[in-house]
Amino acid sequence: MNELNYASLKASKRLVDNGIVLKTDAIWCQYLCGYRLIMRTELHPLTEVIPAPTMAEVWRELPDGITIKKWDGKLVIIDDDGTNFNLNPTDALIDLLIFVRK
Repeated sequence: MNELNYASLKASKRLVDNGIVLKTDAIWCQYLCGYRLIMRTELHPLTEVIPAPTMAEVWRELPDGITIKKWDGKLVIIDDDGTNFNLNPTDALIDLLIFVRK
């Protein structure tokens, strides 16, 4: 599984901390030595889990009016108010989703 296709642990925790829990196929699962990204089907019932959405799963939750552009080698995500989010694409969308849900 390529971790670059999913939200980072930090961004996934920010979603949960802001009360946004998405239904996802992948999760960050707590083990003795930290968290590991796994598919939900591998879940052990006694571990803490944090949903790890893909860019598409986060995108579906956003309202209309969001623009994505590549500028100077960076991803630029702009909402209706002109706020820019420049990060890992999935993490940027998570920050945007938290921003618009507040």
